[in-house]
Amino acid sequence: MKVKRLLFATEFASMALPELKAFFPLREAGLEEVILLHVVEIEKVGFVPYGGFLKDAEEKMVAEALSRFRDWGGVVEKEGIKVKPLVKVGVPWRSILLTAEEEGAHMVALGTEKGDPEALAVGSTVLNVLRHAELPVIIVKKVDESGWRLFSRVLLAVDFSLPSEKALGLVMGLAPILDRVDLVYVMDGGDIKDLGAQEIEQKAENYRKNLQVYVQELAQLGVEAHAHVFVGNVVQEILRGIQDFESALVVVGTTGKDRFKEFWLGSASHRVAEISPVSVLLVP
Repeated sequence: MKVKRLLFATEFASMALPELKAFFPLREAGLEEVILLHVVEIEKVGFVPYGGFLKDAEEKMVAEALSRFRDWGGVVEKEGIKVKPLVKVGVPWRSILLTAEEEGAHMVALGTEKGDPEALAVGSTVLNVLRHAELPVIIVKKVDESGWRLFSRVLLAVDFSLPSEKALGLVMGLAPILDRVDLVYVMDGGDIKDLGAQEIEQKAENYRKNLQVYVQELAQLGVEAHAHVFVGNVVQEILRGIQDFESALVVVGTTGKDRFKEFWLGSASHRVAEISPVSVLLVP
């Protein structure tokens, strides 16, 4: 899968020019256009009794956003990437997804404060986008490291589901800009229930063999890849892998196996996006 059009949604706080620049390497993997989107929240220019909408406030916010986008656009175009600035008024998460559909985006980029455990609280723009998106969404954590590269070292969480296969396809599409990929499968309680130590190890070995198929496919594209099988809590083991492998990005499929349960408790993939210290790319 190639990412030819990227929708970069920004509120100008956690997603600014440094975060935008982190996506420039995607040009080597096929990126052609960046759609810059800022959504003015409808509540900020909402209806006033007997006065209608705050038109002056809306026009000021739109003008300020477009002015900033003009500066950013010049930087993007110097990289040989087309740019389209958009400013809309509405409910942010709905406007983001509608714009992604209208513009034919292949990926949506959103931001949240790095290390903030409440950043994806229920009802937030980010979580609503994740729950309703039908295209890959990358949650970008704060860029503050010198020489940091978003797509350098990737941890790909694998569970052999269809979304997991799609995630692999997306990673393969990024091959020209990848340094290393660590493929991780986590055997949780459902995998090891009622099994003895020897049976668990045999099952783990079978999973390693399955992962080696992916390793070989990535190797054919010139990407260094490694297979890992862990036993334990899915989220905690992925977080440990991030630290062990010094990953810059986690890529994970979102299965949506039980949408009712997910709405109230959150899926493992969304939990990873919430507490991961590095950026997370979720593939539905």
